[in-house]
Amino acid sequence: MESIILLNMKITCLVENKSISHAYKHKHGLSFFIKTKKHNILFDVGPDKTYYDNAKKLGIDLSEVDILVISHGHRDHGGGLSHFLKMNKKAKIYIRKEAFEKHYTRFHDLRISIGLNSALKNNKRIIFTNDVTRIDDELTIFCNVTGRDLFSYMNGPLEVKRNNNFQRDRFEHEQYLSVNEDKSVLITGCTHNGIVNVMRKYDTLFPNKYLDVVIGGFHLSDPSRRKNEDEGRIDSIARYLLTRDEHYYTCHCTGDIPYKQMKDTMKNKLDYIKAGQEIYLAKYTHLS
Repeated sequence: MESIILLNMKITCLVENKSISHAYKHKHGLSFFIKTKKHNILFDVGPDKTYYDNAKKLGIDLSEVDILVISHGHRDHGGGLSHFLKMNKKAKIYIRKEAFEKHYTRFHDLRISIGLNSALKNNKRIIFTNDVTRIDDELTIFCNVTGRDLFSYMNGPLEVKRNNNFQRDRFEHEQYLSVNEDKSVLITGCTHNGIVNVMRKYDTLFPNKYLDVVIGGFHLSDPSRRKNEDEGRIDSIARYLLTRDEHYYTCHCTGDIPYKQMKDTMKNKLDYIKAGQEIYLAKYTHLS
């Protein structure tokens, strides 16, 4: 009996803080292209048109994207939205309504705007998502992660402005994408609500679904302040993830030092993904 591999899903990192070579630009931000049987999906668009420039070098035609998911309302994930709307004429754009609120980060005595262009929220292609938005059998978006176990202190400076008052950001604007084919993948963006809490929410929503891969940043670092999450909390997060069956690809806001610490604990269950890198998810079948 001969075994063959059937390619199932391809995930390409278009924007990340680092790149696999000088051939690809790197920026503080995130963008993934996901090719499935039914869809050409873009998850986040980074801070500008870097996602597009890298896609061209990789031979990816982003005008054929039919679904765009914006993970949350920060510019390093949605700053390229204006360019995308001009470049792509057909994709539906799934985003939380709260993502267009005014988002800031505190730096000493300053508040720096890090939000999206609110003028785009009335575009007719934008679909505001619910607690759970089921696109089809393959794709589901969910949000409203309220657990706060092992919540990162790196979220402390992040705020939202409502009714002319600055409030601590509770990340109601953050959402996550579940892709389910022969392999199941969860893509999380920055995971401000905490990867432990997101995984528990996933288990509640999909109790009978085996998850193969999780991809996203864990927000354990603040490079502007040169700070990282404390070692004890990083270790607790790594040890929790180690009890689970998924393989993890992290990036972006996890930070180099937290990643190295988690890698020491999680070994081959954790890897780092950079701009220009491709992940192939396949299934094995048999020919009699």
